[in-house]
Amino acid sequence: MAQSTHMSQFFPHKFEAFPEEKEKFERVFNEYHRVHGEPSDPIRILNFMQYVNIANDAPDGDYLELGTHQGFAAKVIWEFMDRSKNFYCLDTFEGFQEVDLVEERKVYANNWEVGNFPPTSPESVKAYITHESDTSLHMIKGWFPEAFKEHEDKKWRFVHIDFDLYAPIKSALEILWDKIVPGGVCMIHDYGCYGFPGAKKAVDEFFNPRGIVPHVATDRWGTAIIVKSTQSSKGEVFSRLRSLFRF
Repeated sequence: MAQSTHMSQFFPHKFEAFPEEKEKFERVFNEYHRVHGEPSDPIRILNFMQYVNIANDAPDGDYLELGTHQGFAAKVIWEFMDRSKNFYCLDTFEGFQEVDLVEERKVYANNWEVGNFPPTSPESVKAYITHESDTSLHMIKGWFPEAFKEHEDKKWRFVHIDFDLYAPIKSALEILWDKIVPGGVCMIHDYGCYGFPGAKKAVDEFFNPRGIVPHVATDRWGTAIIVKSTQSSKGEVFSRLRSLFRF
């Protein structure tokens, strides 16, 4: 029997070239690990660091998280984003809603229940993300897409979708994709999570017809990541024409 070998991973070379970046990463990860607990997921934090930085260089647009819950990921995004822009965080803050679970049961057998996650509040989550009275951080309480209607025309540099379930993920992509600026980033959590197979189904159904293949990150739950092209693909052009002429 072949003996297993010990594998180690160096930090990205950027951390050697810019020690302050390594210090920032460690500070953000240590806080995430403190509140999130085991299993820790440093690769997820590194992915946020890398892709939020990509989004920071995209054309003008804001930042969005759908499915904020206790704010663990939102605080990470907040630490790395361009603070001159707005950051919107949407959640029911009450767990799953029955309307989404009805659709989820059509996708696969599951035991998810209304309020499956412990309730939080916009006020407590905002206080966790930042102790400053920053007017660029906006909490939106309610069910998506109903609670999002007044924001549908905004442009986005960065979108993080962490809805877990098929129906809200699919509707989020349908509403938001055209509003993400060229060079902007869309990250969908749980794409590689076998406990939430509806996430992968929603992502694949949306992007496959557009000829877009998501990058699957190597964090624990296999986040799907798409950096929007600066040029429209044939699939996107056809999709827009189909929507325009309804054929």
